[in-house]
Amino acid sequence: GLKNALFPALLNALAERELPYVLLRDHPEAPAIRDLDLLIDRARLADFLPLAAQHGFQLLKSGRLNPGKKVLLHWNGSGPHIIDLHERLIYRGYEYLDASLVLRRRQQEGGYFHISLEDELLTLFLHNVLGKAEIQAKHRDRLFALFAAQMDESYITEHLQRYGIAELFAEARAEFATLARDLTRVEKYRRRFLEQLHSHPKSNAVRQVQIRVREFMEKWFGAKRGAVVAFIGPDGCGKSSITNALRDEFRRATVATDIVYLGPWGQHKLPLHDIMRKLNIKPYSPKEKNGAASSLQANVPRRFVHFVKGTMFYLLLAVELWFRYYALALPKLRRGRIVLADRYIYDLMIGYKNRPLHSHQRLRAWLCRRYPKPDVAILLDAAPEVIFARKPQFEVSQLEHIRRSYHELRREFDLHTLDTSVSVETTKEDFKQRFFGKVLKALKP
Repeated sequence: GLKNALFPALLNALAERELPYVLLRDHPEAPAIRDLDLLIDRARLADFLPLAAQHGFQLLKSGRLNPGKKVLLHWNGSGPHIIDLHERLIYRGYEYLDASLVLRRRQQEGGYFHISLEDELLTLFLHNVLGKAEIQAKHRDRLFALFAAQMDESYITEHLQRYGIAELFAEARAEFATLARDLTRVEKYRRRFLEQLHSHPKSNAVRQVQIRVREFMEKWFGAKRGAVVAFIGPDGCGKSSITNALRDEFRRATVATDIVYLGPWGQHKLPLHDIMRKLNIKPYSPKEKNGAASSLQANVPRRFVHFVKGTMFYLLLAVELWFRYYALALPKLRRGRIVLADRYIYDLMIGYKNRPLHSHQRLRAWLCRRYPKPDVAILLDAAPEVIFARKPQFEVSQLEHIRRSYHELRREFDLHTLDTSVSVETTKEDFKQRFFGKVLKALKP
């Protein structure tokens, strides 16, 4: 099948172009493999990336916050296929082995270049201790076998001495049987390894400072590299269910994803809502609150007061929404994450908490157009009877009116309709087929 051919096809292309690589873990033809760890020559990175792109692998993470490691993703109907691309053998900026040495000692077997036994032992052990803080069950038996095998001990010692961890490795090796099942002991060793690696070599300490500075600059001043997917619709249309399902799906594809509430009603972060309530600043008149179509029959002074209060309400609400975008969403977007927006400013166009309002329509539309446009905007749609069965907040006739109002927004705000009257799984698959690729293309590595 396609999922079994993706990795071998790329590796064969690398061999044809004499582009050095070595497999760090797992076999590329394993039936269930979806994540391949690949070490390549840093000097040939410029050759590797276009070749990977030809085979459908998109650069997802450029390694800015973990220099020396990148992530590539190939998405098709069967799900994600991921390449963890190593230019260095590194963990969060701590280089722990010499990648060029590991590449030189690679061995060809079965048409692929595999890591030597000594380097397999070192990389697999340190990957578990540093990266996982446990000896993973899937690697436990292999590590026991490697520790028991005949090895070039002088090579192991000399290699680790470059990083100041030879003695610590020997100590951990002597009690590996205990480490294999004792998370507390593994964590202690992890801390000790990182302490040693901090200044061995000295470039590790320099790299840690660079990463901290880069993290700060990206969070507060960086360009938007992530993507916003906005979900709007009436209460009961399934926003929470589908956003939770999609968050899990994106994370399965190694894309960091968060759900952020960016709607106009509730979950306020600024004290403006309390101030408006105390000053009796509301977007509706008493008649509109009680369900009347509008308050146009009121006398002129009352209409003027209502107009002023409504204008103040929406302007202050816009401040709240912009603050939420800059404080909650943008820092994540600068780090290349996906933000699934539970509601969006577009919900303002429907009325107050889905209750139809007819005043300040131009102001509401103007505010919506000035707000950052999402990369994908989804209108979650279901029959009024389905929504009523889930959440009987409004009558079916009211829900039908609300539904029509949402549909009228589709062209103005480029909304895509997603059917949520079916199961969450069916809705998720529909989203994946229609929008997953578009969202991934919006990401910048």
